[in-house]
Amino acid sequence: MNLNPSQLNVVTSREKRLLVLAGAGTGKTATSVHWVAERIKAGAASRSQVLMITFTRKAANEMAHRVERLIASVPRKWEKEQLMVGTYHAVASQLLREDAQNFGLRNRYFTTLDDSQTKSLWKSALRQAQVEPDGFLHNPAKLSMLYSLARNKRQDLLQVYAETFGDGAQEAVSLAKMYENLKKTANAVDYDDLLVLWADRLAADEDYAAKLRNRWRYVLVDEMQDNNQLNSAIIEGLNPENLLVVGDANQSIYGFRGSDVSLIHDFPRKHAGAKVLRLESNYRSGQTILDLANKVVAGTDSALVLQSARREMPSDIKYMACPTSDDEAACVAQWIKTRKNRHNYAVLARGSRSLYAVESKLMAEGIRYKKYGGMAFARAAEIQDFLSFLTVSLNHSDSVSSLRVLTQFPGVGEKKAEKLVKEEADTEAHQFDLFAKSREPFAAWPHQAQDVMRRLAAERGMEAKCKFLQNAIEPLIKANYPKDYDQRMNRIGTMADDIAKLEEQAFLDKYSLGGEPNENHPDDFAVLSTVHSAKGLEWDGVWVMGCGNLQVPHPRTRDDAAQIAEERRLFYVAVTRARQHLIISYPTILETPERFSSSGNEEDEDAAGGEAGAEKEKRFANDKPPGKEQLPTPFLDEQTPWRMAVPPPPGAIGGARPPARPSGNGSWGNRHDSDYSTMRGPGRPATAAKPARRRSADESSGGKSTYGKNFGSPGPRGLF
Repeated sequence: MNLNPSQLNVVTSREKRLLVLAGAGTGKTATSVHWVAERIKAGAASRSQVLMITFTRKAANEMAHRVERLIASVPRKWEKEQLMVGTYHAVASQLLREDAQNFGLRNRYFTTLDDSQTKSLWKSALRQAQVEPDGFLHNPAKLSMLYSLARNKRQDLLQVYAETFGDGAQEAVSLAKMYENLKKTANAVDYDDLLVLWADRLAADEDYAAKLRNRWRYVLVDEMQDNNQLNSAIIEGLNPENLLVVGDANQSIYGFRGSDVSLIHDFPRKHAGAKVLRLESNYRSGQTILDLANKVVAGTDSALVLQSARREMPSDIKYMACPTSDDEAACVAQWIKTRKNRHNYAVLARGSRSLYAVESKLMAEGIRYKKYGGMAFARAAEIQDFLSFLTVSLNHSDSVSSLRVLTQFPGVGEKKAEKLVKEEADTEAHQFDLFAKSREPFAAWPHQAQDVMRRLAAERGMEAKCKFLQNAIEPLIKANYPKDYDQRMNRIGTMADDIAKLEEQAFLDKYSLGGEPNENHPDDFAVLSTVHSAKGLEWDGVWVMGCGNLQVPHPRTRDDAAQIAEERRLFYVAVTRARQHLIISYPTILETPERFSSSGNEEDEDAAGGEAGAEKEKRFANDKPPGKEQLPTPFLDEQTPWRMAVPPPPGAIGGARPPARPSGNGSWGNRHDSDYSTMRGPGRPATAAKPARRRSADESSGGKSTYGKNFGSPGPRGLF
């Protein structure tokens, strides 16, 4: 075994209850799989007597593969004997199918509802209850989210609903019961049902609990800091003979989903005789980066002090101040553009929407990127609409873009659009000429397709085309997306600003609807991610953007000690993703939170309660809003007790900034050097900050990885 002494202590421990506090990059997975493998090799357990629970399928697959590799020489008790390794939901699903009727289900062929099916069932409940469409209870997403939160936190549903719906809470509970009846009728369960049914049966049926206890003599729980009360009820109900829990309280960042960091703190108290071991040797990052990480969470409960096991590896931290978020995005895009092996570098932000400006600029540069968390900017429907119009104005033969353009107009469906495109190919007439002669209701639309497309084609240069199209497309966006058309128009404005700088041929080269940019190297993509989605990942260089811009720390956490602690942990997770190079940037002008979002309903923004702050005006970071303390800057200001007491370098966050220089838009400081350079921003001096346009949210697609095509402009050079 190639383990260090601390890891070896875990593997060789014979304690029945063992808590391992494993810091970021300390080899917790290697330690965990060796703990399992050694017990199987020693004959203390067979494969089928081990249960390993983690939070993602990817982690489960990796752990299973690594254990099997270590125990390859150990014969199986029967031909298909396997380890049980999976997420809570995967394990629960298997158990429910094994014994469905005793879980109260009709049979083992029940359906597990996905998110879209769950939402559809809530809508059915609202229709059955005849809830007014414009009533405050007609919010299936909110009803579903609070219903799930109450179950995961094991809280009373009426009380949870009352905090949001007030006097309407009882009616909301009735809607939840209707939703449950609809599930039962359909012989279906949602994701939470899988765990609730398992936990409830463990608590009510001791014979069943004993059966599972005998089945799995060794249980390993990974990522203990992400457990919620429902997860905890399952582990307590199992009460296995041997239990290893592994986690890092400093990486508990899912409180908004119900995770309870106190569970890892309270483990020794709840389990008498439990032993606590620590893993603090970090194999990922240089010590300079770890020093910052340690200071961010210093003084918190169970704080680990990370020490680099690779002290010979150089590392550095740099800070950048930009006048506005748009300037910041331009510098980030330029940094990505100048990287070799871009897949080794990542840009992190609190929320998916905060990355939109960077995505926009990468797209204009034709730089391929992969995004984790939220939806890629290029996948937004209105962005694809806008690109289709521009593409058709330059290439009338693009049938794919033509179909999308035609279907934007009222009265035109896919079949009609396909017919027009086919007629164009057969007659060599322009489809918009054909369409203008039709008797479809489109003919009454004020911005007819023929007029729009002919005028758009007549405009010379991408700047003129973008300016015209922004005005022409607005009525269509309003008609097709009435609820949030203004937000979508703001996003189109972001795109138009960057496309306007391109030549026509460059636009066609760099944008192809639904396609991927041509790259010489298959791995030559940049990585953009929310901090939450970056957890468990690592890169050579990491840029953490938006620090202090009503994002990290979030302004709505300032009066809540628990949320403030989670903000520290969120920043800690971001910092510890970097191996050698860490960049922290922030705008010197705080902008309205509505720049990209007016509702704030994505995963990481939900962590702070929704919309990113209440300030509606841009304010300089050194000013104070009326009647309030200085707006938050991330944990580097000693003026308030919830910020980290670390003297920043000149120009760093929360510290005295160097005087503005008319030739640059950002100030960089190396953590060890006093050498500061200036970089020119996107075509304007630092003293001429461009007012921030309001930009908005988009529909979320969860934490899936997506590819996009992409934007850039002048920014920092030679950072590393």
